[in-house]
Amino acid sequence: MTKVNDIRKAFFEEGRDISEISRLYKRDRKTVLRYIHTENFNEVHSAKQNPIPQPKLDPYQQKIDTWLENDLKARRKQRHTARRVFNRLSEIHEEFNCSYRTVAAYVQEKKKELYKPTEECLPLDHKPGEAQVDFGSAP
Repeated sequence: MTKVNDIRKAFFEEGRDISEISRLYKRDRKTVLRYIHTENFNEVHSAKQNPIPQPKLDPYQQKIDTWLENDLKARRKQRHTARRVFNRLSEIHEEFNCSYRTVAAYVQEKKKELYKPTEECLPLDHKPGEAQVDFGSAP
């Protein structure tokens, strides 16, 4: 974060140009531009919101969903991977003509739904007059 502050200071206060800053701090020009134009570094950028529709996979989605839901009860090493789902569909159905990438994208989205982590945490409260101690040395 100190490099980011130095880059922003060099641009806004010292008036240096992008090329000079990128040479000085040994950063790519695109990185320097991103640091300069970003106001809030705490923003969370979300991934794609809408999954891509996959009509070729529609007849097989029910079967894939069943396999992945049954995997919730299995050990982690025994669960279906996207490759295993693709191979199994190819073996079972002769008319199966989807690409591996299509199956992998669907399995990835479905696993994100099924294995969503729970957001549980303990509040970190410091009562007045209490402190944490580190047995290191301070100047």
